[in-house]
Amino acid sequence: MRRLLPVLCLAVLAAAGCSDMGVRNSDAATVNGVGISTDQLSEMTKAQLGQQQAAAQQGQSQSQDIEGATRQALEGLIQFQLVLDGAKKEGVTVNESDVDARMEQLKQQVAAQGQNFEELLQTRQISEQVLRNQQRVQLAVDLIAVKLVPYSPDAELRQTLAKRKDEFLELHVRHVLVKDKAAAEAARQELVSGGDWATVAKKRSIDTQSKGKAGDLGYNAKGATVKPFETAEFALAAQGDCKGRTSGTCASPISQPVKTQYGYHVIQVVGVRLPKLDNDLRAKLEPKVKDQRQQAIQSWFEKQVKAAEVTINPRFGRWDAENGKVIERETAPGAATTTTAGLGGAQP
Repeated sequence: MRRLLPVLCLAVLAAAGCSDMGVRNSDAATVNGVGISTDQLSEMTKAQLGQQQAAAQQGQSQSQDIEGATRQALEGLIQFQLVLDGAKKEGVTVNESDVDARMEQLKQQVAAQGQNFEELLQTRQISEQVLRNQQRVQLAVDLIAVKLVPYSPDAELRQTLAKRKDEFLELHVRHVLVKDKAAAEAARQELVSGGDWATVAKKRSIDTQSKGKAGDLGYNAKGATVKPFETAEFALAAQGDCKGRTSGTCASPISQPVKTQYGYHVIQVVGVRLPKLDNDLRAKLEPKVKDQRQQAIQSWFEKQVKAAEVTINPRFGRWDAENGKVIERETAPGAATTTTAGLGGAQP
C-alpha cells in the first residue's frame, strides 16, 4: 500500500506538491515534512468562526461557512509553517522571551481598556496558544523584513525619537474603576486624604484585572486605551513632578472622576518612559520603509510558497501550489471559498 501513496496523492490533490510519505490521517496537512495536526486545525477553525461571529455582531454581513472557515484556517496554518521554515533558512531566530513580551503587551492593552483577557479570548473562540503562535509568526515576519530592508542606524533613530518624544511617551498608570460618579468621588476623596491605593482599589474597584495590584495598569502608550482615559492620563502627565520628564517614577495629581464606557475612573500617573528601540518602534520612526518592506516580504513569501512541499489531507481540501491557496475538495458541494494568498491571510 505504501508505494501507492504518491499515486493516490497526485490523483486526489492535483499537483499539490506531495511528499513520498503523503499525509497521515491524524494530520490535516504536511509542510516541508512537518505535520499540521487535525487538533491544530480544529483550534484555528474555531478562531476563524469566532472572527466571523464577531464581524456579524458588528454589523458586517458574514455567514457561518464551516468548510470555508476550515480551508481559511488550514491556509493560515500552512502559511505559519512556511514563514517559520523560511525564517530558519534565513538564520532568523524568534526568542520565546520576545513572544512572552508580545503576549504581556496584549494583556496590558486589553486590561487598559477595562476588559478581561481570558473572557475576550473565550468570546472570540481563540485559545491563548493560537494567539501565541500568531505572535511568534509575526515576530518572524518582522525580523525577516528588517533583514531584507534594513532600518537606519540606531543612533539616527534615537535622535528622531528624542525629537518626537511627545508622540511616543509611555505612562505608568494606576486607577480605581467604579460604577458611578458618586462612588468615584468617594474613592478619590479617600485617596487624596492619604488612603492606600492597594486598600482602596481592593475595596472599591470593579476592575478584576487590576484591583489586586493596587490598581496598577502598567505602561500605556497613546492609542492603547479608550480616548477619554487617554486624554485624562496624558493631561495628568503634564502636571506634578511628572511634568516634562521622559523617564523614571513620578506622581501626578489624582484625577477627578473620568467617565468611559466601563464606568468612572480615578487615575494617577506614577511613572513615565520612552519605549525601548525595538523593531516595532523602528517601524513607527521610519515609516518610509514600510511599503518597501511589505513588497520585499511579499516577494520573499511567494518564493517560499513556490519552493514548498505541501500535502493536504483530502478531507479538508486541495493545495493550489501555483497560488498558495487551500481550495475546495473536488467532491465538495457548492461554490469554492478561498482566501487571497499571502501573509495577510495568515491570521484568523
